[in-house]
Amino acid sequence: METENKRKSNFSAISINRITAKRFRAYSKTVSKSHSETIDTMIDFFEKAKITPKSEVIISFIRFQNYMIGRFDYIEELLRRMEREHLKPTHDMLKSLFDGTALKREKQQPLLLDKASIQMTREEWNMEEGKVSFNKYHNVIMARGNDQRTFSKVLNSIVKVEPTFGKPYFKVEIDETELDGIRQELTGRE
Repeated sequence: METENKRKSNFSAISINRITAKRFRAYSKTVSKSHSETIDTMIDFFEKAKITPKSEVIISFIRFQNYMIGRFDYIEELLRRMEREHLKPTHDMLKSLFDGTALKREKQQPLLLDKASIQMTREEWNMEEGKVSFNKYHNVIMARGNDQRTFSKVLNSIVKVEPTFGKPYFKVEIDETELDGIRQELTGRE
C-alpha cells in the first residue's frame, strides 16, 4: 500500500515536444487510465521482448514488411491485368454466344462471279493465269545467257597467288577495257 501511495505522490516532470505530448495523451487514453501506467506498460513490453526501436530485429522486420507490401501490390496488379486482358474478353465472347447476339449478325458473303460472264481481253486472261508473252520470256532467257557468259569470263580470269610470306589470295586479271565492257553489259540492260 505504501509503495502505491509513494508512487502516486512522487511525480517527476519530463520536458517533451507539444506535438509529441498531444499524440501521447491520445494514445494513453486507449491503453490505460493514466499516463504513468501507459509508460510502465510500454517499458515492460520492451523489456520482456528484449527489443529497442533501433534493434536489428525491428529494422529487418520493417524492411520485410515493406517488401511484402510491395510484392502484394505487384500480385494485385498482375491479377487485375490478367482479368482485364484475358478473362473479360473471354467472358464477353461466351456471353454473346449464349445470348445469341453473335449469331444475329448478318454475314455478308462475297458475290459469286462466273468467269464466263466476265469479258476480258486476251492479255488480262494471260496475266490472271500467270502467263508471260513469248517476247518477254525470250528476253529473260537471253539476259540470263549473257549473265552466265559474263560470269564465266570473270571466273576464268581469277588466279590464285601464293606469296612467299603471308596467306594465299585470289587475283582477278582483267584489262581495264574488258572491265569497262562488262560494266556496260551489266548496267546497260537495266
